[in-house]
Amino acid sequence: MLLAQSLAAGSGRLAGARAIGGCNVAALLPHADQRRSRAWQPVTVGPLVVLFAGHIDNAREIAGALDGEYPGDLPDPAKLARLYGQARLTWGDGADLRLIGEYAAILFDPAAQVLRLIRSPLRAPPLHVHARGGRIIAASVPRAIFACGVPQRINEAKFADNALFNPGDHRQGWFEGVDYVPLGTELRFDPAGMRARRYHDLYSLPKVRLGSDAEYLEAAHSLLAEATRAALRGRQRPAIMLSGGLDSPQVAAKALAEMPAGGSLHAFTFTVEPAWDGHVSAGQFGDERPNVEAFAALHPRLVTHFEDNAGSGFDAGLAEMFFATGSATINQSNFSHFHALWRGARTAGCDVVLGADYGNFTFSAEGGWGFPEYLLRGRWRQLYRALCHAGADGRSLLRRFLALSVLPFFPAPLWHWQRQLRGQPDVFAIASPLRADYAKASGARDRARRAGQPVRRWPELGRWREFELFQRNDHCDVMHGFEQIYGIPQRDPTAYRPFVEFCLGLPTDLFLRDGQTRWLAREMARGIMPEAQRLETRHGRHGADWHLKLTRRRAELLAEVERLAESERLSAMIDFPRIRRALEDWPKSGAVPVEERLLREAAVPRAIMLARYVNHIEGRNQ
Repeated sequence: MLLAQSLAAGSGRLAGARAIGGCNVAALLPHADQRRSRAWQPVTVGPLVVLFAGHIDNAREIAGALDGEYPGDLPDPAKLARLYGQARLTWGDGADLRLIGEYAAILFDPAAQVLRLIRSPLRAPPLHVHARGGRIIAASVPRAIFACGVPQRINEAKFADNALFNPGDHRQGWFEGVDYVPLGTELRFDPAGMRARRYHDLYSLPKVRLGSDAEYLEAAHSLLAEATRAALRGRQRPAIMLSGGLDSPQVAAKALAEMPAGGSLHAFTFTVEPAWDGHVSAGQFGDERPNVEAFAALHPRLVTHFEDNAGSGFDAGLAEMFFATGSATINQSNFSHFHALWRGARTAGCDVVLGADYGNFTFSAEGGWGFPEYLLRGRWRQLYRALCHAGADGRSLLRRFLALSVLPFFPAPLWHWQRQLRGQPDVFAIASPLRADYAKASGARDRARRAGQPVRRWPELGRWREFELFQRNDHCDVMHGFEQIYGIPQRDPTAYRPFVEFCLGLPTDLFLRDGQTRWLAREMARGIMPEAQRLETRHGRHGADWHLKLTRRRAELLAEVERLAESERLSAMIDFPRIRRALEDWPKSGAVPVEERLLREAAVPRAIMLARYVNHIEGRNQ
């Protein structure tokens, strides 16, 4: 019963619970009917007990291949669990590569005493597991595991790695004795022990080679439309998180094309406060609103909503996220802007939220790995043109060549040495709130170096390397947290597996060509957005009004830092004197050198966020 209650906590729904075959199972139900919840039974398919969370995009195709029942355009988890169980019984270990979707599944064979925990590739609902002391507990949220009596203790290695912007190991969870089931992986438990099988590997994807640019563009458009169609299936009132860039507007255009002629798409955009000082670094723009309004003028069925988050800040929704996810991923403060948008979607009665988080790693990738690749392959014309048009890079052509094409091949020790010799700042160390001695003593500094920070130095594998680091467990936690808090599912068509695998297999010329970055996305955008937006080389700057928002709360934050610093536990990890000095020596505007900006905009909020997280988990009220 405690397991069920912990699953349902904060959702306004109920969970069903049963004991079966020596195993206790529980599932969050799509309703709040007490009588129905008491009658709940887990799905059984042959010898298997099946629990399922998420969605299967090609469910109709799979049901047809199995001569099974199509679970419907908006199926409940029980119908998807039945289809998934049938697929596993029919295709065995090959089933998960036939299925396209985002899901986590638990399979239990009581007779054989075999438990399988599976997550889909690329994106999936979280699945945490405790396998210690002769018992196995698996759940989509860690609070359910603690409800079963497992002690709630922070994993210090995960905490320190995360605070240095290192996502760490695929299995490493936020708590001692509680691990993640990695994406694209099955963990199998039986009386002999546990075996892990990673069934999807980004690095072994086939290359995609077509006959012409027109064929590449047609295939990309077709797959993105297919992905968007799947995301909208069964939904009546969709929303989209819309920026002024290249990615989400294309998803919006695809969504409008798939919707009924009279249907409208609610678009939610965060923007800067009116009193913003207007400062952004070279190569950036701070206000998304003009681009969104110009795009919406071409698409009159878009219903735009703008939110400047006035009176809100980096800690918006933090406590709710701590409860929903049990984590404090270092970029969680970056997502504070989105809470107002999710609230708006809920208020507007929207039943799905579309995003395009994976766009920068799929069709809209810049192609920065092309600089060393063009050198390696002797493609001098492409290399020269790429170097000549290297965005806002103010360095000489020779220095660009050395930095972008030659240095990525240096061995890690030599690469770090040359940066120190040239006086290059360690941006991760500046933005991290950790004490330097704690970062070293905890091993976090060495682990970060072994992980290849910063990742952009990697040569030809850079495209896959950056994508792999992005789509780790922490991002799935955050997305699952928003879904729990606001009760709306979130879908990202740019994370659709066939589309991702297509994009990752494309040649470099589809991303960096004749000096133009993001070539594929720009070509796909022809005719659906204003030319100024399509050809914009600057990047949208999330939180450009950081100085205004933090200045407003500086006295309050200083007082909080003073209170937090009284804790020996927190002061041993977080460099509060450095954070205090940054707040005391406050600039008059956001127009400061990058090192000073990172210290104040990044390290200060993260110090407070991480300290609050520790207090939240350990039950202190400071």
